[in-house]
Amino acid sequence: MRTNVTLEEALDILLSENNQTEAIHVPLLDSLGSVLAEDIRSDMNMPPFDKSPLDGYAVRAEDIQGASKESPITLQVIDFVPAGYVSAKKIEKGEAIRIMTGAKIPEGADVVIRFEDTEFTDKDVKIYTPLPPNSNISQLGEDMRVGDVVMKKGIRIDAPEVGILSTLGKSFVQVYRKPRVAILSTGDELVDIQDALTDGKIRNSNSYTIAAQIKKIGAKPLMLGICDDGIETIKEKLKSALSWADMIITTGGVSVGDCDLVKEAFEQVGAEILFWRVRMKPGTPIAVAKYENKLLFGLSGNPAAAYITFEQFVRPIVLKKMGREKYKLMEVESILQGSFSKISNQNRFVRANTYYKDGKYYTQFPSKHSSGVLSSLSGTNSLFYIPAGTGPYEEGQKIIVQLLDYPEVLQ
Repeated sequence: MRTNVTLEEALDILLSENNQTEAIHVPLLDSLGSVLAEDIRSDMNMPPFDKSPLDGYAVRAEDIQGASKESPITLQVIDFVPAGYVSAKKIEKGEAIRIMTGAKIPEGADVVIRFEDTEFTDKDVKIYTPLPPNSNISQLGEDMRVGDVVMKKGIRIDAPEVGILSTLGKSFVQVYRKPRVAILSTGDELVDIQDALTDGKIRNSNSYTIAAQIKKIGAKPLMLGICDDGIETIKEKLKSALSWADMIITTGGVSVGDCDLVKEAFEQVGAEILFWRVRMKPGTPIAVAKYENKLLFGLSGNPAAAYITFEQFVRPIVLKKMGREKYKLMEVESILQGSFSKISNQNRFVRANTYYKDGKYYTQFPSKHSSGVLSSLSGTNSLFYIPAGTGPYEEGQKIIVQLLDYPEVLQ
């Protein structure tokens, strides 16, 4: 078992595990938020014909050369084509067809003049502006062509991707199954959130915070509730979850106290401890174990510590497991507003609020940084990593921050 590893060592150990979920076929709308498990090739041209991108008149470019405000050219209107219909008429010299957005370009036409640039009656139209051939025409296949790979395996399916798939007639799509993540909070001091507080008790916020983080990145959280500080009880919960969950996250019970039994429970259910304790603050007492092809994360019971260690270690593993090829948080250069006066004697993550203004990012720190202070996370959207032995940081200094509120903008 490795102990007191660096952040880099911990991530290397975790990312070397390559236990991706299997590919499954799901109905199109159920694929939202999942990762595509196949390349999608177009079996059609889109648009499937030359079409009008606006309401106007289809004409021949050669007929409107020389048109101007002072000398408009008048053309005879021979037909009207709404979207979804095709004109049976061919435009000849001196003729025009009224056309609506999305309609197929009539034979003979090579320009569409928008309504606003004409004067018209039911019988004729006056053109004031000459345009070259192919103006205001959406060409056949300009969006996608037969055989094009329009979506690559590994991308996350969002609303635009659903639109593309529906255009191609894909009512079902192959995606990687969203991981099932079991969440267990340990501690005799915990009660559920609907229960009344008694002396010495606190409500179980960690399970709900972790579940929200899991749901936010597209996996499936399943809460196991609260477990007391008894190793047999912890083992029973773990054994049950290992039969169906892809991953287990516990909070609490991973430090060095008499009641910190999670690491021992991991070992007694047959899991191999990959590492215990990481050189970072908050979140030092993290334990990670492997059971067959499943990872078990034992996070600190301190709310902010559990939150930050999730973002650093659990998030990339969940994203990788569900098929994502990019899973690092977006990092940006930001200008520090305020200061951080301490010289850190260990690697440290500081909660922060980062905003964008006039082409630059700016970062502010909350007043509280304790690992047990959950309220300091509210209103923050970023993390500032301070390597051991660095600091202080002064107002106006350029720093690098991780953006937490941009989960889909990954490196």
